Amino acid sequence: MEELRNAIHKYFGPHRHSALLLAIIAAFAVRPLIGDSADASLLFGFALVLLLIVALYNINVDELVGERGRLVAQTRRRRIIGWTLATGAAAERIVIIFVHSRTVNLVGTFFWFLFIVYVTVSELRSVLKQKEVSGETICMATSVYLLMGFSWAFLYAIIYQRHPEAFGGLPAVQLNNVTPVFPILGYFSLTTLSTIGFGDITPLTLQARYAAVAEGITGQFYLAILVARLVGMQMTQATVQPTKSDE
Repeated sequence: MEELRNAIHKYFGPHRHSALLLAIIAAFAVRPLIGDSADASLLFGFALVLLLIVALYNINVDELVGERGRLVAQTRRRRIIGWTLATGAAAERIVIIFVHSRTVNLVGTFFWFLFIVYVTVSELRSVLKQKEVSGETICMATSVYLLMGFSWAFLYAIIYQRHPEAFGGLPAVQLNNVTPVFPILGYFSLTTLSTIGFGDITPLTLQARYAAVAEGITGQFYLAILVARLVGMQMTQATVQPTKSDE
């Protein structure tokens, strides 16, 4: 078991951010590609669980900096929080297969929301700690942007389950099964995050409107800060490399 763990860490660890980005894309793309067939919800659930596993690995593996005592405490805290939220989110995917309950769906969506937000914050910290621009850095930064879209999609799902009238333009579905409408909320989240705003789905309640405005502002601030950060890192690399070669 220890050998398997070391092998995974050796070969998968250096590419964990690329794997996370692929898992996020798969979770976003599986429903549009498959449509509303009988297996769509099952495959979407599988894509979410895959995303959960890869994200959990990233949380547990990413290095922390600091003195040893504080480092051990931070690592333990991250694992406890990550595993607690991941367990609740994974349990919802299993229970929902057998029990169609509005309460179960709402609690599960809340766990997914908290888990994705936690992963987003962890990845954002990793982006800000990077010292040079690499393929993994680009994947990490892109993952944070898409994870923001995922976070707000789950937030919209919570708002929708609490207040079905919160969004105009959504199809009528049973509230004890929000899965069919979640891909549409994901689409609305991405168009809001990128400030495209087609207008086919409209936030109607105060909570939904302010959530949409907050997402649009956050997306624009993140892109501005990200570009400035990556450009600064690239300029630093370009300045340091000639110096090293001269030596």
